[in-house]
Amino acid sequence: AEDAAPAAAEEDASKATLGAFHRWLMAEVEAGNISRQEEVSMVPPRVLDVRPGHRVLDMCASPGSKTQQLIEGIAPPVVDAAAAASGFVIANDAEYRRCHLLTHQCKRLHSPALLVTHHDGTQLPSSFSTSGTPRAQHTHLRFDRVLCDVPCSGDGTLRKAPAIWRQWTVGSGNALHRLQLQIACKGARLLAVGGTLVYSTCSLNPVENEAVVAQLLKEFGGS
Repeated sequence: AEDAAPAAAEEDASKATLGAFHRWLMAEVEAGNISRQEEVSMVPPRVLDVRPGHRVLDMCASPGSKTQQLIEGIAPPVVDAAAAASGFVIANDAEYRRCHLLTHQCKRLHSPALLVTHHDGTQLPSSFSTSGTPRAQHTHLRFDRVLCDVPCSGDGTLRKAPAIWRQWTVGSGNALHRLQLQIACKGARLLAVGGTLVYSTCSLNPVENEAVVAQLLKEFGGS
């Protein structure tokens, strides 16, 4: 009994410390000072190498952790004002509810360079105009950087989501291949000359990865 009292007091103190840390962490996240994500999730935006002044398209952006990296890429703490003013990120998602989540996550950065859109990624417009402009004078939309983090079977996340293993079938990846390729091809068509496109999934299935990239190179790789 004598040993139990100090142990209980130590446990209570530990819980109090952990609770205080959790509250601080949540407050910092809401303020936009901290963003938590897996290290592997940070790779595609890093490879994209976004710089100040770049026009960036995130085709399947929700929940927004990668989008926040892209925003930070075009607007680092110290940057030429003219270059910063010309850069922007268009973050798109095909699902309405996911757009709300995307907006909630990204608004923490308070960036004027972000535009969230709700559109089918395979049907994104390739030109824009002001009201009354003749079609022949429409301005073509082209981006310096395009991120295609496409919908996938997610079988690469089995370690943290074992339920996927119980539901997995061969057809899971096969059914998504066409959509993934269509999104990637649309991204390639919207890419400016000399720009960079990064294609990524959370899958290990070659039908969702290598097969899509191979077909993309076949259609747009040139000689």
